[in-house]
Amino acid sequence: MKRFIYFDNLRSAAVILTVAALLLQPWHAFYEESAVIAISLVFFISAYFGASALRTHMIPFFLKDKWKHLGWPGLVLFFLGLEESWLTAALPVTSWVLLWLFLLFAGLALAKHMSHSFLQHRAAGRPSLLFLIGFFIVLSVLLFFCQTYLPKTLVLPYVAAFRPDWLILAAFAFALGVYAFRHRWFTASGYQPSGKLLFAFAVMVGVYAAIMGAHSVGIVTAIVPALLLLASIFGLSGWFRTQFNSHTAWSHTLHRISYGFFFVSEPIILHVMWFLQPLSAALWLKVVLTAVILVIYGFLLCRYALLHIPCFKSKG
Repeated sequence: MKRFIYFDNLRSAAVILTVAALLLQPWHAFYEESAVIAISLVFFISAYFGASALRTHMIPFFLKDKWKHLGWPGLVLFFLGLEESWLTAALPVTSWVLLWLFLLFAGLALAKHMSHSFLQHRAAGRPSLLFLIGFFIVLSVLLFFCQTYLPKTLVLPYVAAFRPDWLILAAFAFALGVYAFRHRWFTASGYQPSGKLLFAFAVMVGVYAAIMGAHSVGIVTAIVPALLLLASIFGLSGWFRTQFNSHTAWSHTLHRISYGFFFVSEPIILHVMWFLQPLSAALWLKVVLTAVILVIYGFLLCRYALLHIPCFKSKG
């Protein structure tokens, strides 16, 4: 399948946004909004290209490859979570991503096993309004029941903390990515989002910030993330397709190290913030120092160590 460079750049941007959210976690509204955007983009793009790979490969080979790239690193992150909880008394909040993504890929492989035509291309076309409305309603209802009847955060003692509503968001973004692949979105003959949809994304960012600032509860807090998921996928993919559809030296480097950088970012942030905690300095200064250390140490670690490990080698 032809590689879409703007998706490489968009996934790199999602990793940067994730790191920014981790650094600025005390600023609750930014943290929540950034998480929804990053989850939507990463799981959608991963599903789109994962479905493409599974369509042309045998299921055992596909699962073995995904276990190498997601399973083993995910287990390592869980073990790092043990060490971090003992040392810093903080639980990582991103370690669920890799194993959840692997489980979703396993579910996709099961769907292909049940029906070998599941990943065959359908007629290329635009997403229908009826489909988008149905997708939005089902996602909103599930988010509402999740926020109403489940704890906001589930804690795996000494290992990690994860959010049930984020698991649902990730699963729906993944499902939308598979649907987009089957209907050949983003191809020359298929649907290509307009760059003008960035306006819808900007509007939803403002709405989400206003909702979080007002501490609203109820169905509104389920509807807005569902809308932001759709706006992020369509608005940013359309804008990146028109503005960032080529690689520069720095964007290609960022694409190659982005997975490894995501892997090491939270452990580095947790440990640096723990060491800086006794300093009588302003919070913003601690955040800046942590960011500088993360960029330098994280880049060196990714560039000269992780890129030489098969799990983290880039395919592009």
